[in-house]
Amino acid sequence: MPHNRYLVITLFLVLLMPAWAKKRPLVPDSLQTLSLEANGVPFQMQRVEGGSFVMGATSEQYDPDTYTDKPAHLVFLSPYYIATTEVTNRLWRAVMNEREMLDLSGYPEHPVSFVSWHEAHEFIRRLDSITGMPFRLPTEAEWEYAARGGEKSKRFRFAGSDEPDSVGWLYSIAGQWTHPVARKQPNELGLYDMTGNVSEWCQDLYGPYQLSTRPDPCGADTGSYRIVRGGSYDEAKANCHLSVRRWYKPEATAGYLGFRVALTLPDDPMKQVIPEEPPLTRKIRLKGRRLAFSLVPGEEPYYISEEVSAALWKKITGFEPPEKERGLAIGMSRQDRVRFAELCSRAADKPLSVASLAEVDSAINKGAIKPSKLSSKKRTPSVRTTQRSRRVRSKLSPLTELVGVKLSLPDDPVLLEFKGDYNEKRPLRLVLKL
Repeated sequence: MPHNRYLVITLFLVLLMPAWAKKRPLVPDSLQTLSLEANGVPFQMQRVEGGSFVMGATSEQYDPDTYTDKPAHLVFLSPYYIATTEVTNRLWRAVMNEREMLDLSGYPEHPVSFVSWHEAHEFIRRLDSITGMPFRLPTEAEWEYAARGGEKSKRFRFAGSDEPDSVGWLYSIAGQWTHPVARKQPNELGLYDMTGNVSEWCQDLYGPYQLSTRPDPCGADTGSYRIVRGGSYDEAKANCHLSVRRWYKPEATAGYLGFRVALTLPDDPMKQVIPEEPPLTRKIRLKGRRLAFSLVPGEEPYYISEEVSAALWKKITGFEPPEKERGLAIGMSRQDRVRFAELCSRAADKPLSVASLAEVDSAINKGAIKPSKLSSKKRTPSVRTTQRSRRVRSKLSPLTELVGVKLSLPDDPVLLEFKGDYNEKRPLRLVLKL
């Protein structure tokens, strides 16, 4: 009997294991794409599963000439639907029954343009009354997540490809006018023209990005401008990667301004539980002293500490640091730094490690910390600089042998400084991975 009981329990666990392994229940096919119509004109809404992503200037989106998409920051989104195409002239006329500014009857499948943010909302109000569904403009975060491909993202620079002409109508090929929707390659979610054709209104008021992690963000609390995303037929390729932001007065109209609609089902069966966001700062107690850490957002977020003081070094190791400047510990060997991190890990019962140059640079670029306050800080050469120095030396040796002259080259100062971390002048920081 005991053996039979264990067998039943084992079989029960095996049957439940696939359910535990899934991140979320499967959504029925009928809810993946919604096929709708308004006064006889069909349109489709594509489901975007909720999830987290790093919004803004990620590695494939980074451009040193743009600043409004920085800092990159982590965002959590609940599931929603977004239209597979921009609102067309045909759908606009079916809902609004009028078009005062331009006669676009000959271009039914072109995206509607010369539409203000207010006019887009009037269209949505009428669409709601026709369909009985709560449509809206997408938020900026929803727009970017969908354009990136959601959870299916392949990290393209543009919506569906690294080659913009294959997925969008831009200035180089558009001929300074709109084109029929869904004629280019879609992105990973099956969404068309999220790069080019017309730029698209979003719900949000414009405001600079914050470093904090936010669930379902909806833009600034105050302001006079509304966000526009996606580039247009009037934009160059360099200005149309997915993180680029534009903003206009809500009453503005232009031939390159249009929109697409979004939708959240009030009874969505797969509503996501958004995890609690990590704090921007935290303090770790080390033998009666506290070391402050700041959050560095990204695909793999981590905490980085303030610069280690000479007093903390002595408290942890029992010895004075080899050198100190402005109260900071410097001049320690690489081995001593690693040993210090191990002692701190034991004292705090947390996996602390020595911050690498890349981790420090990333934290500075994202605004989590400020550059070192040491006036005598000497920058350790980058790997690229070191490789270039090695190539120069390797080319000189065969040349001198060919002409029969032995050239005595001095020790390369770049390589010496790169290797010389036994007496580093950089202050020490620690890292705590999430």
